[in-house]
Amino acid sequence: MPIGPRHFAAVLIVPAVLLTACSSNSKPKHSSSPPAPGSSGAAAVTTTAVGVKVSGAFGATPTLTVPAKPAPAALTQQILTRGTGAPVAKDDTLVANYVGQTWVPKDGKAKAFDSSFERGAPAAFVIGAGKVIPGWDKTLVGKTLGSRILVTVPPTDGYGASGQPSAGITGTDTLVFVIDLVADYKPDASAPGTVVKNLPTSGLPKITNVPGKKPTITSTAGVKAPTKPTSTLVVNGSGAKIDTAKTLVLQLVEADLATGRHTQATWGQAPQTAAAQGVLGIADKLAGQNIGSRVVVLLPATPATPATSTQAARPATPPTILIVDVVGQF
Repeated sequence: MPIGPRHFAAVLIVPAVLLTACSSNSKPKHSSSPPAPGSSGAAAVTTTAVGVKVSGAFGATPTLTVPAKPAPAALTQQILTRGTGAPVAKDDTLVANYVGQTWVPKDGKAKAFDSSFERGAPAAFVIGAGKVIPGWDKTLVGKTLGSRILVTVPPTDGYGASGQPSAGITGTDTLVFVIDLVADYKPDASAPGTVVKNLPTSGLPKITNVPGKKPTITSTAGVKAPTKPTSTLVVNGSGAKIDTAKTLVLQLVEADLATGRHTQATWGQAPQTAAAQGVLGIADKLAGQNIGSRVVVLLPATPATPATSTQAARPATPPTILIVDVVGQF
């Protein structure tokens, strides 16, 4: 998770097998995101009301020049490029590119403490719900997609008196962000598709299978626990081809295989995002498919794993059913 947004606990805890699949693959190289609606491709240099100079067009890595004067005491914002896309609403999952640096240079040098541009991939996070720093919640809700925004964030609207030591941010640092609003997804985001014909009549749970609607598991009778992840395509998506170099936006329903009891779901809360390569590691039938596709994945039981220096301990899990809807990508 990028440094800019605050770390947060996901609504749905993605199954450990999916996390393992993601980590076992090399980090994908993301292609550049196209300009969002209404954004300009022309280079620009803007001197903002607070004195920060910003160069670069929407979608391009911005360069910030911070003036040698005290930082604003209060939260400030300025739209550098006004997009003509839809407004961002509270509780949306916002996809954004950004660069952040401190107002006062560190060791005499102005340097970004975090940049999605450098990582080559936008970040996705729930906005307006306390999942990111307050300064982002207060300034990004209501802005239109395609906008580039400068935000200066005092400690009270950033990381507070504790700062963020891992990023070199102290409790007195004012932060400066340039943020591009690329896309967003509603809590009930969906994508169209058509039901696969001639599905197997045995070995799969019975589900309500209406494309674009939250599926429900109605029976698991006769479904056997697998020894490895197995997937079955049940909806053919009608959107763009799934790009294995991108991050997928997913709606998930998870249930206990033995009982069919639903244990977790993202529908109506917040879609999950995961590297496409990792998703295809457990849902191979999504390979070559389109946005809007749905698969039913049967997952084997997994043993408990102890904590390591880079990973929290994970409890044992029983055999699980995971219904995965691919509703977007970036």
